[in-house]
Amino acid sequence: MLVLMFSALSAAPSSGVSVGLVLGDPSGISLKFWGTGGNSAFQLHAGGGGFIAPGWLAISGSLLYHISLSRQTPIQGYLGPGVYVGVSSRTNGVGVIGLQMPFGLELIFSEVPLDLFMEIPPIFYMTTEGNMGFGLGMGLGLRFILK
Repeated sequence: MLVLMFSALSAAPSSGVSVGLVLGDPSGISLKFWGTGGNSAFQLHAGGGGFIAPGWLAISGSLLYHISLSRQTPIQGYLGPGVYVGVSSRTNGVGVIGLQMPFGLELIFSEVPLDLFMEIPPIFYMTTEGNMGFGLGMGLGLRFILK
C-alpha cells in the first residue's frame, strides 16, 4: 500500500504556480511560485488571521528552500525566511508585523497535479503599539499545481 502511495508522488516542479487553500495562520488562499532558482520557491498565504493576528486579515510570504528527506520517499522538507503582516480585530485594529521561518513537509503527487503541505512557522513579531512577542503559527494546505 505504501509503495503504491509513494509511487504517485514526485519531486518539486522546476517552474509553475500552485494555487490552493491553507488552514492555520493565516487561513485562506495559498500561492506558491516555483522556479525561483534551484530547489527554491516563493510562498504566499493570505486570509483571516489565526493565532498571531486573530481576526481581520493576515498575509505571509516566504522564500523556501526544499530538501529531499530520504532517497526512499519523495517527501520533501522545506525551510526559509519570510515576513508576516496582520491586522487584528480582537485588539481594536492593532497591526502586527513580524519575521518568520517556516519549516514543513510537502508531498507532490505526480498522477494528479496536487501538493499537500504542513508547516510550522515560528514568528517574532511587533505590534503597532510597540509590544513584541514570539508565537508559533501553523498551516495545513492543499494546492493545485498549474504548469
